[in-house]
Amino acid sequence: MNRGRAVLLALAVLAAAASLDTAPARAGVSASCRIPDVYLNLPGGLARTERLVDRNRPVRIYALGPYLSDPSSVERRRSRLQLELESRLPWMRFEFSDDPFGSGLAGTDFERIRREVARAEPDLVIWQVGTQDALAATDPDTFEQTLRQAAGWLRKRNIDLVLIDPPFVPNVAHEKLYWRIVGKIGEVSQRAGLNLFQRYASSRHIALQQQKLSAPPANAENRRVCMAELVAEAIVKAVTR
Repeated sequence: MNRGRAVLLALAVLAAAASLDTAPARAGVSASCRIPDVYLNLPGGLARTERLVDRNRPVRIYALGPYLSDPSSVERRRSRLQLELESRLPWMRFEFSDDPFGSGLAGTDFERIRREVARAEPDLVIWQVGTQDALAATDPDTFEQTLRQAAGWLRKRNIDLVLIDPPFVPNVAHEKLYWRIVGKIGEVSQRAGLNLFQRYASSRHIALQQQKLSAPPANAENRRVCMAELVAEAIVKAVTR
């Protein structure tokens, strides 16, 4: 082997080793939480978060809503989502400000987002939206306008956004109320190129799989675990592809 080829081979080996060092340490998704890959794709990308991950810089995340974290005890202040992200990207630091009192009406949540941006300047906003608007029978067009305004406001500030629609909860009377709001979130996201994690479709898929296996339906705690895993997986896929 001549000297030139030897140098190229050595460089190739070093490059491969470097890629192994920085490749995401996929924690995987629990068997009981698996969903089709299409539900894990965030089409709009997370440019700001991706840059921070590439540079090994801390990512500040503002998460609204009670479903991905458990604020009930001091020992569990760290969000489940934070733990899931760190298990996939263990060299990264994720600085969370959880807002368990969010996930109200979209207009109220938008006000909370603006206050938090002024206070903490997050890099990524994860917004669980739609449940209260569905139950309150918010006008779908008004709801759409609020989503568009919030998304545009964040985009102007180069802040990444992930929307999460309402959960599927089988055998409850208000389930049918979700349909028009879930549909509206999907329409707005598709037209405006927004990142939407389809919690409704994902949790429905998991419920149907459990039904096929004659397994007992997941309780609220298990649903939180699944959604934290799945949202983390979607975010990591978006910033490491």
